[in-house]
Amino acid sequence: MRLFEFVSFCLISSAFCQTSNILDVAKQLGATTLLELVNDAGITDVLTVGDPLTLFAPSNEAFSNLPASVLAELRNDKQLLADVLKYHVLNGKVFSTMLADELVVPTLLDGSISRVNIYQQGQVVTYNGCQITTSDQNATNGVVHLISKVELPPNGTVVDAAKRDAKLSTLWKAIVAAGLMNILAGPVPRPLTLFAPTDDAFNALPPGTLDALLNDKSALIDLLTYHAVNGTYYSVGLTSGTYSTVEGKSVTIAVDTSGITVNDAKVTTADVPGTNGVLHVIDKVLTLPSSFRFQ
Repeated sequence: MRLFEFVSFCLISSAFCQTSNILDVAKQLGATTLLELVNDAGITDVLTVGDPLTLFAPSNEAFSNLPASVLAELRNDKQLLADVLKYHVLNGKVFSTMLADELVVPTLLDGSISRVNIYQQGQVVTYNGCQITTSDQNATNGVVHLISKVELPPNGTVVDAAKRDAKLSTLWKAIVAAGLMNILAGPVPRPLTLFAPTDDAFNALPPGTLDALLNDKSALIDLLTYHAVNGTYYSVGLTSGTYSTVEGKSVTIAVDTSGITVNDAKVTTADVPGTNGVLHVIDKVLTLPSSFRFQ
């Protein structure tokens, strides 16, 4: 290539790069559904004008994997749609080298925070449980990371998530009876993964066991904190092995093509986000603590 041709090529390339904002880059990555929804929500200017931003861009497949009812609700509620999209954006230019496990940062959605987790010795990096599949795509007004799922903003802690779920009413009642709000939902120094037994799981205990537990605060605390693992483990970050619980023992997790099990309980609903970690619904109450002696 002659010198003047090389210079011309550089000038053309530079001009193109200078017009590639984070939405342009998202389009180049194939995230066309995201662009359509950004336009529908009326926040194109928010993402293209002003200070640098970091966009965690859900792929087209991520949006297609949303339940049809959820996607319909987003399309019909422009404010909700804008809020969800803003939750995928951070202020400033945040490259992958700046990410750390359990990093918590505010998002463009007022009052909300996002959590970064790094699993498998750096091989899996997630944004609120969504795996980053393509990282560090530079733009004129920020940087883009492509992610594999659409994440809805958490509405409170993992305990709040349990309180809202009608299938987890017994767990909520037990948490209150044990006085564990400050440990499982308060400003604890460590994030948590809560394995949440359903009402049916508690009802499957031997007759009288649940009532006896609710009247034995020490045993109830042991039981509930055995269901809480130290650290935030979304399903994409779980691997087969043992995990330390808040109670001080460990649970055994198995991950295979059939799903995820915790001891002998199966995860039936995974990845319910909370501001202090994540909740997974399970179909059995984990082994009762040795301190509990049912009479």
